[in-house]
Amino acid sequence: MLQRLAPLLKLVAATLLILVLIDAALFRSGVYARLIRPESTAGSVVSAEMAIRYYRDPTRHNVLVLGNSQIGEGFSAQIADAASGDPTLHFVNGSAPGTMPRVWDYLLRKVDPKATRFRAIVMMVNYDETYNWNNLTDYPLDISYTTTLLRLRDLDDFPRTFAQPALRERAARAILLPLQALHEDAQDLLAHPLERFHQVHKVRPVWLSALGPYGGQGGALPSLDIDVAAGKPKSWGDDEGTWKPKLEGYFRDMRKEAPKALQATNAEYERYWIDRIATRYRANGATVVVFSMVRGPWKGELMPPPVLDRTLSELRDSGKIVALPGDAFSEFERPELFFDTLHLNSTGREKFSKVFATKVAPLVH
Repeated sequence: MLQRLAPLLKLVAATLLILVLIDAALFRSGVYARLIRPESTAGSVVSAEMAIRYYRDPTRHNVLVLGNSQIGEGFSAQIADAASGDPTLHFVNGSAPGTMPRVWDYLLRKVDPKATRFRAIVMMVNYDETYNWNNLTDYPLDISYTTTLLRLRDLDDFPRTFAQPALRERAARAILLPLQALHEDAQDLLAHPLERFHQVHKVRPVWLSALGPYGGQGGALPSLDIDVAAGKPKSWGDDEGTWKPKLEGYFRDMRKEAPKALQATNAEYERYWIDRIATRYRANGATVVVFSMVRGPWKGELMPPPVLDRTLSELRDSGKIVALPGDAFSEFERPELFFDTLHLNSTGREKFSKVFATKVAPLVH
């Protein structure tokens, strides 16, 4: 029986050996990360990693600003440098669309293994989870975002940060079998190698060099006469057909409170990951700052300013983080400064970046 099975067993062993060698050569070495499709979920984090390395200035005190697309569109490191009043400071935009603190923790480990390359880490966080309907703990895209950042030693740590067993299993597979996690991207690379190499070696370098002077997007939302008590416009103006379909749902859901259990879970998520990042950097004397990003148009008019919740207040009071006031940027929650309901336009980007720099710079030592 064993003699008859010997050829099959040899084939299985050879296949496993080939898979192990491919895994080591392409995925564990970081080679594949440089070939991943830039606009993919994992590729956006690779791009953020490259941008951080590209724009960090070793001759100055670097302040790394982390966030999602709101920071990508709304914050200009170049404008902040000019507005800070301190030529020794240098701001770096390390944002990646759709990312949150769990991803930032692993991204920071990749770009700054010893937590010594930045004088300050500044992160946008939710001060108040009352209106956040997203389950941050079980956000499935975090597995895709972190695929190129994870190591075998994360097998015990990373999956446990998800609550759902199915997501824990998927997270473990992403660590053990990165080829499986990236199979769609790998298939696309094999099907369109020339297009991929053009994206990676031609388009991405141009994007990287243009990222610093990027000025933001044009366009603005309309000024509307708001009924504060009702939480919606009194009228939609002369162009109702354009704006009502786009904004009606935004006003309807603006003050819709999330379930208390979800609020508590999200608050604990924020506390855990911010604490984890802060502990690493405070040990080396870096300043860790959190702030509430400009929330959206009309929110300053229709909602109270954000107030730091209990879990983050505890981190602040223990000296692990510095928290900007919740209303630090409420003045920018105006429609003329947004090109959609989430992102600042070019004018908002410029105004926010200047004020942001003047508020953060004095906190960096």
